[in-house]
Amino acid sequence: MGLEFDFSSVIAKFEELERKAQKDISTNALNKGAEILLEGQKETVPKDIGELEASLDKGKIKGAGTKAKITIGIENADEDVVRYGYYQEYGSEVMIGKKWMKEAWNKSIKQASEAIKESIVKDLDL
Repeated sequence: MGLEFDFSSVIAKFEELERKAQKDISTNALNKGAEILLEGQKETVPKDIGELEASLDKGKIKGAGTKAKITIGIENADEDVVRYGYYQEYGSEVMIGKKWMKEAWNKSIKQASEAIKESIVKDLDL
């Protein structure tokens, strides 16, 4: 006669904790990196009208874990502001684009990547 114990419920709880931790870690990391990229965009955005700068924000995180994504840029703006931002970035028939989003990306991506790495290391407590 031996002692029997079903560990399946314990294992299920550990797996649930792992999923929650993975979601929190990726969410924290994405937000840290997104903040830096957003600040970079706010520095390089054309300042001639304030509506474009006011429309810059982070979007909602979509997906989970290693497949999580976040958008950064013109969020919740009306069609005219979106069009204006597009023309400022890529140009039009009568003007050359200023490439302000590309400039923000190039200036900020290294720092954002570092912030993401630091956030993950901190959350994993390494």
